[in-house]
Amino acid sequence: MNLSVALSTLRVAALQLPPCTTDLANNEAAAFAAVRAAAAEGAQLIVLPELSMVPYFASAPGGQYRDWAEPADGPLAARCSTLAKECGVTLFVPFYEVDPATGRYHNAVLGFDANGKPLRAGPVARKLHLPVGDDPPPGYDEAAHFTPGDALHVVQVGSWRIGVLVCYDRRFPECWRALRAAGADLVLVPVAGTGGDDMDFFVGELRTHARENGLAVVCANKIGDEFLDGARIDNYGESCVIAAGGAVLAHRRGNEGPGIVSATLAHADIAATREKLTYFDHRRVDLYDTPSF
Repeated sequence: MNLSVALSTLRVAALQLPPCTTDLANNEAAAFAAVRAAAAEGAQLIVLPELSMVPYFASAPGGQYRDWAEPADGPLAARCSTLAKECGVTLFVPFYEVDPATGRYHNAVLGFDANGKPLRAGPVARKLHLPVGDDPPPGYDEAAHFTPGDALHVVQVGSWRIGVLVCYDRRFPECWRALRAAGADLVLVPVAGTGGDDMDFFVGELRTHARENGLAVVCANKIGDEFLDGARIDNYGESCVIAAGGAVLAHRRGNEGPGIVSATLAHADIAATREKLTYFDHRRVDLYDTPSF
């Protein structure tokens, strides 16, 4: 059993997973093995990439692959809960969700504490912004597959307040500011694909958001191409852990393949960064904190 996350330090791990195939049981087995390995190395909080158990399918016609979706209290959630308790870790698992109450589908994230208890009565987060693009061909249209979430989420895990931004959500500075305003210490960013970025920009963008807001970041991406119905999704890894001041604490490049990216975060370091870098406190909210801005 790992140490409680009530401590002032937290050992975090981003899992850089191999590409998924249509063999969902095999995808899950690989992800669960990686969780167990990270826990054995001392991780207390573990984050998996976006849509961690299925191939990225947003290049397919809208509505296809809906049989892959599960409710937030479905069989996958039960297995993840058991895994979190078995390993004694806080676990965040991105998945394809169907909400039985609304019939809507979401790109979402489940969270469990070290006792296997859900961190809230449903997903920790639903992806808020849904991109459309054509790189790589034949492109993708997430709005044809998912309904966007309607709220930012911050969960309390011991003494840590943790926010989640799913992939494209990281592009919007307002999200980061809002998470800091909501008391977040740490932001988890599960990702799939490249979003058209080169590798230096991918990490640099996260470093910038971390430093601007005094927020530590854990980003998990897959590595390797996924192929589905003739479409290719180029996952390039670059999973990382970034300090609140923007320093890269751990980083796994794509050419290193799948693996565990881990580092230790400390409340004291975050507090010291915020005392030194006072951007958040110096905002002129009298000028721009209005709905029309």
